[in-house]
Amino acid sequence: MRSKARTLSLSVVLLLIGVATAHAVCPTAPYYIDLKTGLAGFIGTPHMQVGTLGSITTSTLAGCAGWKEAVLKINLKDCTKATIWAQWEGLPTAWTLNIGDSPTNDGFGGDAGTTTKDAEMWINGETMGVAANDVSPGVIYNQDLSLFDGALDFVVKNQFLSWGQPYAFLHTPVSNQLFALAAVDPSDSASGANNIYAGLNRVISGPGTRRGCGLRRVLVTLQ
Repeated sequence: MRSKARTLSLSVVLLLIGVATAHAVCPTAPYYIDLKTGLAGFIGTPHMQVGTLGSITTSTLAGCAGWKEAVLKINLKDCTKATIWAQWEGLPTAWTLNIGDSPTNDGFGGDAGTTTKDAEMWINGETMGVAANDVSPGVIYNQDLSLFDGALDFVVKNQFLSWGQPYAFLHTPVSNQLFALAAVDPSDSASGANNIYAGLNRVISGPGTRRGCGLRRVLVTLQ
């Protein structure tokens, strides 16, 4: 009887573990936002891992009438990567996209010392820049793009960023210069172990003068 009881208890524990594991899945519904109409939401079942940080606002920047600005918060809990598809309408003006792992990223690298986890990518005009986090601060990549009525896919993973087409990528598994998504540093009060942020027609934090227009649509998917 004791043997049967132990077997039954073990079966219940394994079942509960299996149920918990089954629920720990990455949500698949893409999040969509239109930066002219302000329309935003999920294509499929809504979830809490992608959404705006604050509200979608109307641009007051000179020459950007009719455009919207927003900041997205993307949580990668139970996921391994985020794909951010970005589409421009016409020729972009100034700051249209800023992706980073600090909520206070503001372009050109660094985030005023808020957290050491502050790697970021930005697009200013038709130039893309990437800056490392405070492990090895500074701009590590620049590229001139052709974005008139164009679109790009950005893939963000731990210590990894790719974009295209044409396809290119940065990967820093040894130097740990890019997005730190696998762990959190307790000394960084603003760190989030699984969070990345995306400034749309603005930098993530501010926006101050680092704003722009021309980024029309964004689609975020998690895997």
